[in-house]
Amino acid sequence: DASKIQKSNKSKKIGKDGLKIFLSNDDDGEGQGLMATKPVADLFPDTTVMFADIANFTAWSSEREPSQVFSLLESVFHEFDLIAKHRKV
Repeated sequence: DASKIQKSNKSKKIGKDGLKIFLSNDDDGEGQGLMATKPVADLFPDTTVMFADIANFTAWSSEREPSQVFSLLESVFHEFDLIAKHRKV
């Protein structure tokens, strides 16, 4: 449906632009972009944020090579993505 594609493209553009604005410094140097005036969540209305904790991750990761830590995290986030896609979130 054309309206969904248009909305999706608009959300992506707003998201990318909003993130750039949020992360950039104001011209006057007194703030961090929109961070000083608007909650960052308001810039991304179609975004889901998930907080997760991996038990004993700090101890486990401190005994591993960075590539092993990266591989584990990549696998975990890949599974999160599959679950989110399946649940349409």
